[in-house]
Amino acid sequence: MPEELKCKSLKAIYKLENGVLDGPHKVEFNIIKDYPIHISIEQAMIRTVTITCDQDIGGRKLWEICLRIEQLIMLFDGMFIPLCLLEFTDSEYNTKEHLDSYSYNFIRTRLSYLCSADFCKYTSNKLIEFDKVLTSELYLNWERLLDELDTAHNVFLYSLSGINQLIDIRCAFLIELSEPLVQIVKKNHHYFSSLSPGARGTTLKMCIDALISKYGTDIFSKELSEEYEKLLKLFVNSRIKIMHIKSSKNKTSYLSGEESLIYAAKFYLLYRKIMFEMLDIDKTFYIDSLEKYVDFWNNFGNILMVFFKGLKNRTIKKI
Repeated sequence: MPEELKCKSLKAIYKLENGVLDGPHKVEFNIIKDYPIHISIEQAMIRTVTITCDQDIGGRKLWEICLRIEQLIMLFDGMFIPLCLLEFTDSEYNTKEHLDSYSYNFIRTRLSYLCSADFCKYTSNKLIEFDKVLTSELYLNWERLLDELDTAHNVFLYSLSGINQLIDIRCAFLIELSEPLVQIVKKNHHYFSSLSPGARGTTLKMCIDALISKYGTDIFSKELSEEYEKLLKLFVNSRIKIMHIKSSKNKTSYLSGEESLIYAAKFYLLYRKIMFEMLDIDKTFYIDSLEKYVDFWNNFGNILMVFFKGLKNRTIKKI
């Protein structure tokens, strides 16, 4: 196999394991890297992403653009659509055999966080149709934001991935992301000037409260009208129990498994909404869908009804 893959075109096809994608939806735009690159995304039963350039460039560059598009649309859909085909074509440097070999290796080494957990796969989890908002400007802003998020976004994706892990762990990691999110918001929108995550005087509890108060009043509307301070302590304790491997005989001091499921979903929604705000996506594109999905989790199995009923008499001790 040649040391470097060079070609003019990449095509990736995504398909649901069960069922079909809605449509038709289509968007096309150009971005400038070393050379002009054309991006086309079409959806009708399946989704096809085609990325082309007028001259041969590094195939890995094309693949990295495709992965960024995939991660952006995941925020809109609420889940990753499985990749079923990847093709590199139109090369003056590599044979078809070599191009197919590269395609196979990229799929074989595909990271596990690009497969979503079951609780992300409800159809009501979709907030935005990609063709309503996706432009070259939005994509380039997303590239910049991904660079700023760095490993925080990887933690977010692993918390929602299809790999086997306890829901308590997923929830704890999503709660932990409140600190880097405050840093990102502070850098880009200059909110939270009094908070400095990681420094003395700024606690995780303060970061969670700041994000909910600024971006999550619709997601956490029920919580804000209940024992909100107790709930903030529960969030922090649940994170401490997992991250610091602390044992506590007092099970009322942290979230149970079913409670962690609800709040993993809600912190997931909060993260997505903050990303939309950072990308300047107008609320009108997603607010109705978001409210319906919040209502879905508020009424899921009557878990929150029982939870809030018992919260008033619950003693929350720091662990």
